[in-house]
Amino acid sequence: MAITDLITRIEADATAEAADITGAAEAEVARIVGAAESTLDAERKATLAAAEYDAARDGATLLANARLAARDSLLAGKRAMAERVLARAEEALGVLPDAEYAELIAAGVARAAAGGETLAVAAADTKRLGGLAAALEKRGVKVAISAEPAPIARGALLTGDRMRVEVSPAAMVADRRDELLLVAARELFGGAD
Repeated sequence: MAITDLITRIEADATAEAADITGAAEAEVARIVGAAESTLDAERKATLAAAEYDAARDGATLLANARLAARDSLLAGKRAMAERVLARAEEALGVLPDAEYAELIAAGVARAAAGGETLAVAAADTKRLGGLAAALEKRGVKVAISAEPAPIARGALLTGDRMRVEVSPAAMVADRRDELLLVAARELFGGAD
């Protein structure tokens, strides 16, 4: 074998080995690119699915918040309307005919009095409740009538040892506030919230 044959054979072997290495490298590159494309596609799908899930969850949260805000607003409106009914009830008690108003206040004082208290009448009701002492005596209630007006807008104030009871349209409505709100809501809204 001559040197030329040997060199030709070495060149052929080197060319074949280079072709094998290049083919293997190309196959590895194709495998890596394929795996990268597959991973990229899977990550893209996962990212898209996560974004869709987040968007749906955020949309549901926004919708729930909007519904709650609307319900809160509706309830606040209903509450305000029921409160106006209570204010009108208080006004209606205040404008009862004098005899009915005096009877209402006398009945309230009689329920609260134990005997020996002092009763003061609001300045605005001095004339309307002028016969209050006589009405209480008819009921057997003994109270001292104060010469000073009661420090309240309407009605009477009964004070005694460790007690202070306001008998007025405002106090009557306040004492039964929760019950009256339920009645107003039932009448206004048919028993709904």
